[in-house]
Amino acid sequence: MEQQKTEGGDYIADEVTSSKEPPPVAQQQIEPFQPDAAEEGVIKGPRFWLVFLGLCLAGFISAIDINIIFTALPTISHELGGEGDYTWLGNSYVLAVTSIQPFYGQLADIFGRRYPFIVSIAIFTLGSGIAGGSKNTAMFIAGRLVQGLGGGGMIMLIDLIVCDLLPLRERSTYLGVVLGACAVGSVIGPVIGGAIVTQTTWRWAFYINLPVCALTLAVVIPFFNTKAGKPLGWFKSLARIDFVGNFLFIASVTSVLIGLISGGVQAPWNSWRTILPLVLGFLGLGAFFVQQAYCKEPIMPLRLFTHRTSATVYLQDFIVSIGLQWCVYVLPLYFQSVRATSALDAGINILPINAFMIPTGALAGALLTKFGRYKPLHWVGFSVLSVSFALFTLLSKSTSTVTWAWFEILAGIGIGLPLTTQLPAIQAVLPESDAAVSTSTYSFIRSFGFVWGATIPAVVFNSRVDANLNVVSDPIVRSALADGGAYGFAINVKYLTGKTLQQTLDVYTSSLRIVWFVGFAISVVGFLLVFGEKHVELRETLETDYGLTSETNRDTQA
Repeated sequence: MEQQKTEGGDYIADEVTSSKEPPPVAQQQIEPFQPDAAEEGVIKGPRFWLVFLGLCLAGFISAIDINIIFTALPTISHELGGEGDYTWLGNSYVLAVTSIQPFYGQLADIFGRRYPFIVSIAIFTLGSGIAGGSKNTAMFIAGRLVQGLGGGGMIMLIDLIVCDLLPLRERSTYLGVVLGACAVGSVIGPVIGGAIVTQTTWRWAFYINLPVCALTLAVVIPFFNTKAGKPLGWFKSLARIDFVGNFLFIASVTSVLIGLISGGVQAPWNSWRTILPLVLGFLGLGAFFVQQAYCKEPIMPLRLFTHRTSATVYLQDFIVSIGLQWCVYVLPLYFQSVRATSALDAGINILPINAFMIPTGALAGALLTKFGRYKPLHWVGFSVLSVSFALFTLLSKSTSTVTWAWFEILAGIGIGLPLTTQLPAIQAVLPESDAAVSTSTYSFIRSFGFVWGATIPAVVFNSRVDANLNVVSDPIVRSALADGGAYGFAINVKYLTGKTLQQTLDVYTSSLRIVWFVGFAISVVGFLLVFGEKHVELRETLETDYGLTSETNRDTQA
């Protein structure tokens, strides 16, 4: 086999002439575009920008939907009589979003990007209508599950379509712009939810999705026309779907998430109702990866993890997601308990993270496009994130506003630097033919990390509260804080007085300090993982079978 070595040290096969095994990252060369078009790069005409607008709208509405429910959920639960199903009213969407993403990756490889993306938006729209029109909790949970099945595809396909539109070197810049649209949705989601609940019915928290989805479809349907790879008949296309792998994956991830979401809420962590789904889920994931090793067309091929760069950056993706959710989960708890703020003020107080994460992510993308170096950005990012978590251990009732705001700014910078530069680093060592599976795996790991980012601090916090309860002399308060009750009791701390107040604040402060120490340790692991990365030159030309259709090769790139 004749091979051509790239500047990054990886190999591309030119012609197969023997049965000699290629290096792990060697792949058959994809048919390139016309040289003159490749040299001039991607032409960003009106169609490109309209499609990109559609991606930003889809990211915006999916981010709003994830966050809008938090302020509306108490009202929804009360009106539908679902107090006992509170956990699933809020988390059914997360479960569906996380488990479905690799399936969309395979559909995108088989049928192209256009139809899965349109279908995912349509499913999300349908779920919004069902949730908004719910008459009982079962209907609401069903609507949220349908929304999640659509939202999971939207979230994953947005990143993938950016990969199809732009060469590797430019992707992080545009991923940063989409991240900005998502972040805006995340910031204003709770505000919109609170305003809707206050001024009108909670149902508009879901009906509001309908006009935005209609606008997104109005942009996507006429302008997002793509090639669909190699054309096959429907029977052959359906035969390519890894039904066994998808079943194992969805069932296993669902089982794990059921354990994580219900643990400590609907059943204690040491209960068989929590342990059994976790054990079955992880055993199922083990069986899934064994099956993937022998599958002809897997949804998560093991080759994605055979290169040290892709393997370590996937782990970094998991840690960054944990870190972001860690801040979003723990900081409001600190403000409502130790600082005695309202839930609304607590939400406002964490805005510095988003305010600096968004521009930092955009800046990191621009720097990667300019210099083509992702490893320094990851080093700096995890260094700053580790420092911010270490500083968070100093938080107390007397911490000044300027101090905790700067701690949050550092966290936003530490998260933003790797957030938009991880996917290009993963794809630098993989061929363009793996764009869909690498992106779906990246999106899944990110969503899975969000769940762990709420679960780990909750477990640590509750265990430390139980260990420190002996300092609280009031038996009523001590009972309210025990066995996972401290999180819900946070809003009542401001009503305590005297010695009981000080004792309770000591429990919260000391317990939260340990939570931040654990987060610091996890962020340090992310920093150490950067040492495992290998620099690979980012491709500056676009080689894809799924670009925008047009009359010329050059327009295909545009």
